[in-house]
Amino acid sequence: MELYADRLSRQAERLRDDVDGARMRIAWARFEAVARARLGEAEVAVLEAVGALTGGDERAERRLLRRRLRQLEAVERLQSLVEEELAAASDASSPPSSS
Repeated sequence: MELYADRLSRQAERLRDDVDGARMRIAWARFEAVARARLGEAEVAVLEAVGALTGGDERAERRLLRRRLRQLEAVERLQSLVEEELAAASDASSPPSSS
């Protein structure tokens, strides 16, 4: 069970990283929309050619963010069940106290 708990922990961390990345890309997409409106077409073309403007899709990132948050919640619920199981197993294997 401990290995399973470690695996779930790694999955939760990966999902948290994905959530952070999606939030960052949403912020970039918002800024880039403003920047594109303020820059001329020629500058936008140059910036796109060098990869400075990513052209991120905010709606797609929001869908990804919602999906990852649901997945993270489910993994965290499973982690809680695993922790309960580990605690129960630990309690069951502990010798009775002599009082």
